[in-house]
Amino acid sequence: MNAHDTVKRWDLFDLPASHSLPDGVPGAVAQVLLRRGLDTAEKLRLFLNPPQKLPYDPQRMMGMDRAVPRLYQAVTKGEKVGIFGDFDVDGVTGTAILGEGLGELGVPVLPYLPSRADEGHGLSNTAVRSMVAQGVSLIITVDTGVTAAAEVAEARRLGTDVVITDHHVPQTILPEAVAIIDPNLPGVTYPFRQLCGAGLAFKLMQGLYEFCGQPWSPALLELAALGTIADLVPLEDENRYLVQQGLIELGQTQRPGLNALYRRARVENNAIDAETVSFQISPRLNSAGRMGSAHDSYALLTTKSTEEAETLADLLEGLNRSRRDASQQAYATAQEHMEQKYAGGPLPPILFVAGESIAPGVAGLVAGRLSDVYHRPAVALSLDGDYAVASGRSIPQFDIASAFEACEDLLVKFGGHSQAAGFTIHRDKLPRLEEALILAAERSLGLVDLRPRLTLDAEVQMGELTEETFGWLSKMEPFGKGNPKPLFLSRGVEVLESRHIGYDSQHLKLVVGQGEKEMTALAFNQADTWPNGASHLDLVYTLSADWWQGVKTMVLKVEDVRPAGG
Repeated sequence: MNAHDTVKRWDLFDLPASHSLPDGVPGAVAQVLLRRGLDTAEKLRLFLNPPQKLPYDPQRMMGMDRAVPRLYQAVTKGEKVGIFGDFDVDGVTGTAILGEGLGELGVPVLPYLPSRADEGHGLSNTAVRSMVAQGVSLIITVDTGVTAAAEVAEARRLGTDVVITDHHVPQTILPEAVAIIDPNLPGVTYPFRQLCGAGLAFKLMQGLYEFCGQPWSPALLELAALGTIADLVPLEDENRYLVQQGLIELGQTQRPGLNALYRRARVENNAIDAETVSFQISPRLNSAGRMGSAHDSYALLTTKSTEEAETLADLLEGLNRSRRDASQQAYATAQEHMEQKYAGGPLPPILFVAGESIAPGVAGLVAGRLSDVYHRPAVALSLDGDYAVASGRSIPQFDIASAFEACEDLLVKFGGHSQAAGFTIHRDKLPRLEEALILAAERSLGLVDLRPRLTLDAEVQMGELTEETFGWLSKMEPFGKGNPKPLFLSRGVEVLESRHIGYDSQHLKLVVGQGEKEMTALAFNQADTWPNGASHLDLVYTLSADWWQGVKTMVLKVEDVRPAGG
């Protein structure tokens, strides 16, 4: 392993020779649009204002014709419904959508969010028996369940029905549930198949409320947007609708818990966008499931009490600090492991790191960071006794869930989707698993250039970053997977001021200039790798709004840097 393993290549592809975009589009924005294939006024119009009527009719979704009548039966008979969700933001928000939606119809609900450390992912017999013992006659799963054939069979044995909502890949044997709503099922004809767990929970409530002849609450869109952004599904089509409308609701939310969380994160309501959710709201909501109990995030989202909201927001803020410290320690361990394991040689097509100090709650964060830095799939393993619990993150060219499934005979359990998956394994089987996964990655990625790279949208002079440019870019939001935030390159930018910020001085705040234009630039977690002493830099960055006491300014968020001309 050497320094070149992390040096990013900057790709700026040629622009088309001609286009028919409107004359009023600023040059910087035109570059972004053209490099994304939006080269005509009509394509731009369809991107900004999709012609399809959204949200889609939920009855078009396979399984909805069986799920909705069963839920309506629970409404009319006053049955107690258990809601089993995953412990990440997608699962928690989806559970809250069902809890609020059913609760408004008078249904008593029992939310069940498993412990990451003690129970792990997925529906379990323990959870089924616990809910049945508390009087539940119908269980609805959120963001999980499509592979839980044995657990659904246990629920049926105990006389309890199950409705599954999940967006993960099913296995050969499907659970014998009342209904399975999963866009990955064979034969699905629904127009959009990239909904996350919270999105599917919203569709189920949309279907139920329409069946009951009642309007659903727009407040459910807040939760759907949180889950959709956090789960990194493509922000296209119906997801784009859910996030656009949900961000409006988040900006005017009446939830005491979210408003308390905004204050802890120093976020103003009028500044809520997809980036804010990704980097300031989601980590705090996720921290409960990673470091404590996901029920605390559920309670924060659903409480009506201002006093309880403040207490829970303080709790999540503390858990988020613990999560941040633990992830930094775990990543340092992972780097040491990398240096020892891969020293002096080329990196394999899939990375493996392991250690007792890599807690299960942060293993996914470690794997994700390794995958981002080294541009290849990565698996981080938390070692505890005779077993290892792993989280894997991947790149678009490699389906990590399918790779795990091909090694099913070595695993205690596994699950996930193409870009994020996990498993539990007996430690003595780890060498065989690593060998098998390396072979699988070599077959899939043998012809793929695995050098880290950034795909740039536009090369601009800072003077082109006008209010008009910002206005056009805002029309393209929300940004996320499928519609990434545009990456700009400016060469020869002068460093006018520079200082370290952050609780561990790990960030940099700069004032940079080019010509007569000066702007603030923020470089997060780059203090150790920054080219100190360089007076002029080539910067790759995104543009973000920074709000302070109601005043908005635009700042550069640095993604990569080189000395000018370097």
